[in-house]
Amino acid sequence: MPNSFWENPSVLTADEIWPMGVWKNSPASRKIASTHPGLQKEYCKALDDFQEADVIGSPYAIFSYEPNPDVSSKQGLISFRKELHSKKKKLILDFVPNHVSVDSNYIDRFPNCFLKTEKNDHNSFLHPNGNRYVHGRDPFFNGWTDTVQWDFSKEETIRLHENILMEIASLCDGVRCDMAMLVLPEVFERTHGIRSLPYWQRVIDKIKSAYPDFKFYAEAYWNKEYELQCLGFEGTYDKTLYDRFSENSGVEVLKHLQADLHYQNKSIRFLENHDEERAFHHFGNSSCDYFAILSFLPGIILYYAKQDLGYTKKVPVQLGRMEKEAGSLHIKDFYTRAFEIIRKRKGKIERTIPALRMFVSVSIICYILEYETAKELLIWNPETFPVSGRIEVPMKEYYREFLRDQVSGEIFQIPESEIEQEGMFFRLNPKQSQWFIF
Repeated sequence: MPNSFWENPSVLTADEIWPMGVWKNSPASRKIASTHPGLQKEYCKALDDFQEADVIGSPYAIFSYEPNPDVSSKQGLISFRKELHSKKKKLILDFVPNHVSVDSNYIDRFPNCFLKTEKNDHNSFLHPNGNRYVHGRDPFFNGWTDTVQWDFSKEETIRLHENILMEIASLCDGVRCDMAMLVLPEVFERTHGIRSLPYWQRVIDKIKSAYPDFKFYAEAYWNKEYELQCLGFEGTYDKTLYDRFSENSGVEVLKHLQADLHYQNKSIRFLENHDEERAFHHFGNSSCDYFAILSFLPGIILYYAKQDLGYTKKVPVQLGRMEKEAGSLHIKDFYTRAFEIIRKRKGKIERTIPALRMFVSVSIICYILEYETAKELLIWNPETFPVSGRIEVPMKEYYREFLRDQVSGEIFQIPESEIEQEGMFFRLNPKQSQWFIF
């Protein structure tokens, strides 16, 4: 990677790097993606000068778990990981448990590990080996036509996945498991009419027996997050929080953040990823307020490429090129401040104090982080109307002549008379957050 990659503030701040599209891609997926009518519209939205050569196929219709020669090699991955380790960072790669591409070489090598059917419909296809297989799918939609479904009712399939993951684990420090809940027995049965064998705990235990520190992260929905955590995942997507922010439902955000701390510690919070709209496009300037909240919550923060620049164009995963955008200076300045704060506090936080007593008649979010060199205060108004009041903090300790809100960048002059007041005064607009350092 060039020096500009390592000097990027988002990379400097990250503990782990998750590159997409590392595995060998599928010629069949590229062909299907090149002719898909709906995707054509998305391509033209993402690239003003779109050309068919920009289509590379889906990185989630994997041909085989070998490095994509257009991206890297096995030795290249090993070198990249070594460089990450030298900078105290870890490498996370994709694992797609549910399916591979329709032309994958795994089908020729292991024809009985894939789900066969007698039905000749849009959710199946006839393979050159003479078997009719089911496309990979979830229970709510038709199948992904560039994929073939693994058969998790077969012992042979699970043993093969253990071997694949053991190879992957020799190259990286963890895997982000795509649509991890599809493998659960009750979900597999609802989707395909047959019950799968127990999978995740067995597979995770097997890999960790050889690589104890290897991490499993789950893309997960449908209230299956806690179940997957119990099966051994270190982190599961918190789509619920994203949805509550999207719905402007402050009360529901507050309820969600009262969940069990053990569950929250394994929650992966995000404002965008490759499946969602760009955060700045979706949330506008509120994306800064929401990222400030994420920066105080227990759990894991996932942020996406160029999120910190305020890009607005969602790029379909089937494209191999991203258009350079003007971005937003306001968003860039905020993330520059936020990333610098997060880097300074790493490994130093002694305690988090949530739910301080408020001298106000409505609920707001308030967190204090304490560490040896500073204290940080976050307040957020979840209401649809302005809120003001006081927060119970010792003003003699917290008083500063000037305070800078790290979200907006605005500097406030605090009168000396505030030292004698009972608590710190605040005034917040609807959905506004403020982030102060003492």
